[in-house]
Amino acid sequence: MQKEVLLLNASEEVLRVINWKRAVKLIESGKAKKPHGYNKCHKIRTFAGEYKLPAAIVLIRYVQVPWNVDIKPTRRNIFKRDKWSCQYCGNQYKDTKKLTLDHVHPKCKGGGHQWTNLVTACRKCNLSKGNKLLKECDMKLINKPKRPTFLGLQMVVINDNGKQLWSRWLDIHMEDL
Repeated sequence: MQKEVLLLNASEEVLRVINWKRAVKLIESGKAKKPHGYNKCHKIRTFAGEYKLPAAIVLIRYVQVPWNVDIKPTRRNIFKRDKWSCQYCGNQYKDTKKLTLDHVHPKCKGGGHQWTNLVTACRKCNLSKGNKLLKECDMKLINKPKRPTFLGLQMVVINDNGKQLWSRWLDIHMEDL
């Protein structure tokens, strides 16, 4: 079952998307509740009958979100920053198996494993670049790699697909607002 629930802080700011099992645990433990006046629900079958799980839940207590956290340049974080698209040809991929990490300045030539040297690349572009500098292989980056902010990494999904993402949790369409 692939049901997702939007988790909101007590101030009703978006924290993240969680799976339905985690949402049920938060509601049943009294740590979260359905937002006031919100009616969209997922129907989950249980032995006792049907459980109506709100598609969005709000935490009872406010959770302090750390905004100045040192974020590591992991594979997943690089993919998020680059929006799952090749930084050389611009093609976007939903399947992460078709994407690789590329060191803009190759490791064999002194390049490191930091935010400003790592980009997402498709297999074809990564193979054609190889262990060469951009000047040597006549390739250009679409976006210059930079260290993202914590907020930027957390909100990528919402910023890119705002209408589609929000329309999944709202009963009305964004154009109606």
